[in-house]
Amino acid sequence: MKGKNWREYEPQRIKKKRRRRRKGGLPIKLILLIFLFAVGYAGFEIYFHFSKPYIIGLDAGHGGVDTGAVGIIEEVALTEKTTAKLAELLEADGRFRVVLSRKDSEDKTVTDRNKLFQRAKPDLVLSIHANSGEDASAYGFECYPSPPGKKNYERSLAFAQYIAMEMKVAGARLRGPDGVRFGYYVPDETGNTSKLLIDSTDTQVYDYDTFGMLKNMTCPAVLVEQCFVTNEQDVKDFGTEEGCAKAAQAYYQGICQYLSTLEKGKS
Repeated sequence: MKGKNWREYEPQRIKKKRRRRRKGGLPIKLILLIFLFAVGYAGFEIYFHFSKPYIIGLDAGHGGVDTGAVGIIEEVALTEKTTAKLAELLEADGRFRVVLSRKDSEDKTVTDRNKLFQRAKPDLVLSIHANSGEDASAYGFECYPSPPGKKNYERSLAFAQYIAMEMKVAGARLRGPDGVRFGYYVPDETGNTSKLLIDSTDTQVYDYDTFGMLKNMTCPAVLVEQCFVTNEQDVKDFGTEEGCAKAAQAYYQGICQYLSTLEKGKS
């Protein structure tokens, strides 16, 4: 036995020690697994509540065979150009995910476009349109939030005010006191309806129908009339390629300003 290490004759003891190490490793791995799960879950919660992208519903008014108002340009051309440029700005920002109510040239009813947004549950809805007048002198920008009496009325009004303010900065001539109005469809005795447009100072609750893209929305929703397609100066300012880009930039700024104010209110 000379020259032999006496520890070689205690194999059982060595094995027991090894088994104890393996047994002791299980709780550590379990604790580490629980810790990693907790960190991952906390990260997901932070992302979900604070960092997830805002969903913005963009509606290009009309489409397909429905060209909308016709003047110096067709309304649908303006709505599709502006919507595409605004979608680019929002997606490049990184904080937004855009949901479009329809593709370019797609023929889709207001009801179908509205239902698509109801399923998507966006944080904001902006429906882009253009105006027309029998008199070519009619001009200006106006926008329509969900009217008084609707659950999203106050938030829609605030959103509309930011949009109108940014369009004014961009050079638009606002219609009415502040460019914000409420729109209704008033039925007559024959079953036909006429459009009733009133300034935002009238906060009375009317039992009338409103514009299709504003109905049943739980988030702030605004319909804009970008310019008059029958007015030469309006088309030059907000109906050309450059004009649509200018309007899209104003809408983008309005969206950012509204959401920034909302976030400050939560902090």
